[in-house]
Amino acid sequence: MSLKIGVEDIAKIFNQAWLELHCPPVKLRVGGKSDGGPRGPAAIYAVNGEVYVRPDIVPRGCDPHKYLLWYFRHELAHAHYCPYDLKTAYSLEKAAYSVTGNWDLAYLATHLFADLQVNINYLPRKFGELPYFMKVLRNYYTSILDYLLYEVYLHINPISKPSSKAIENVTKEMLAIILLDKPWHSKVQMLAITLTKLKTIRPSLFFPRRMREHLIRNPLMLREDLLPGSLKSFEEIFGSVSTPSDAREFFRQWIEPRLPPEEKEKVKKMMEGKLSSHKTKVRAESDKKEAAAGKRESEKKQGGRVGDNVRRLEFFGGDFGEEPRLPSSLSKPYEKIPSDIFNEAFWKRYWYKSRAERILMRYLSENPIRRPVWAVVKYPDDWYIEDEIEDLDIDVSLDEGPLIPEVTTLRWVEEPTYHGQSLIIGFVPSAIIILDASLSMLQIHDDAAIAAFIAYLSARRSGGQTSAITFSTKYVSADWSSPEELKELVLSMAFNEYTIFPINEVGRLVFDKPENCFITIITDGGWQNIDEAIPFLERMADLGHKIVIFLLPGGKYPDKVKAIKSSPNLRVYNVVRPEADLQGMVLSESVKTYKAFLS
Repeated sequence: MSLKIGVEDIAKIFNQAWLELHCPPVKLRVGGKSDGGPRGPAAIYAVNGEVYVRPDIVPRGCDPHKYLLWYFRHELAHAHYCPYDLKTAYSLEKAAYSVTGNWDLAYLATHLFADLQVNINYLPRKFGELPYFMKVLRNYYTSILDYLLYEVYLHINPISKPSSKAIENVTKEMLAIILLDKPWHSKVQMLAITLTKLKTIRPSLFFPRRMREHLIRNPLMLREDLLPGSLKSFEEIFGSVSTPSDAREFFRQWIEPRLPPEEKEKVKKMMEGKLSSHKTKVRAESDKKEAAAGKRESEKKQGGRVGDNVRRLEFFGGDFGEEPRLPSSLSKPYEKIPSDIFNEAFWKRYWYKSRAERILMRYLSENPIRRPVWAVVKYPDDWYIEDEIEDLDIDVSLDEGPLIPEVTTLRWVEEPTYHGQSLIIGFVPSAIIILDASLSMLQIHDDAAIAAFIAYLSARRSGGQTSAITFSTKYVSADWSSPEELKELVLSMAFNEYTIFPINEVGRLVFDKPENCFITIITDGGWQNIDEAIPFLERMADLGHKIVIFLLPGGKYPDKVKAIKSSPNLRVYNVVRPEADLQGMVLSESVKTYKAFLS
């Protein structure tokens, strides 16, 4: 049972704790889930500079003012003192993981350490007394974290007996650890070892369901949560995670609990709607072509029968001979995305984007780009050898007599205006990013997808329009007008099937744009319609479109790769070590195209 407190009283108490702990400005919202309150069962939740609090969090029999004040002090102390921010929290979690090898235990150890460090060491020293909620302990807990905290607090305020002798010994050890004068990383590692010991004694406490409930019921408040755009700050740390398994756990523990509860379903419906409309559009265009040219002529233009093409392409030989020749007519949009592919792409979208953003930010910080500003020409002055040669005004200098350096040479003095903004004049190419997500790309898919995101983000940050295609036997695409979330999701998918280059879809996107496009293709070259794909790309290049192909060592297709490289109109990069070189090569090519506009 719990007490409900008035909204004004809650706000007044929260403001007192907020002032005491010097937290950033935040907006407080009081209400249940239907009122825009915390997502799920969490009693307090913060994201994007807004703190949500349920009004019924005070247990019966407590002083409402004291309980809430100390409760808010406890929560805000996480953002003010321990662990403070995500960088510190994740560093502590990695330290715990190094001794446990289990991310769930490492996260629990981090959260347990933060709570004990705040409640036993920090708050009593700052305010001269124990937190009120430690004086009015209730034998009621909703997660493994609450249970362990209750058992530890019983050693300080023994209002009842511990639940068992084993738990008493383990929690006594936890209390001794938190009172040690040691670095935080050492303490969290010792707590992690203690939790590992407890898991062998009481494995039922650590069932996966209970660990998941802990993440939902006990979000650890960090300083980024109290700032606008908190998810963006989290993604900056996410970009430093290099392995897929670690990235999956980071997303589950730190990103997913902070997403709107309807986010996944919203993106899924967006994808389903796009697939449905695209299928209808492609079918209508196909019917129109067949009605105009006849079925036989349509087959001829699309590569003929499968058997004919197998005979036509026997000259490729090698490993390629083991795969069937497939016509481009089989390259159609996927009608439905399997749930396992969607779920994988949903979380990887955040990881790929974070990794790509990190690489772009590193480049921009190391290579600042000078931008022209509005300026007014004031008066001529002498031009000297050490001045820029571009500043020399030859016409004005000749008016002074024969051109003699540092005697008759003049330059104009310019003063920047105090109004206006940076002036960039030029055409920003639209970009089509095409990612091969076939079976032969499986081992290098993550590197390829991150590189695709680099190309995509470079174009988007420069102000260019973007579209995206990921293909295997069929394809999924997001055209120029699609939402950014959909384009990013498309570039995060992997289908692990055959490899048919989607020439019809690429052609549709190209011809939707009156201007030339920058087309980036990331593939291993194992296209099973290569006899149609290469002539198509050459025609696109002849029309003025810039086409860059990054060939990766996925499957072994020496004859196909040779055919792609032999085309003089295609810019082809052979990437031997994609894990080390691909992303830098894609960034370099993107910078060549967008350098004047990238910021």
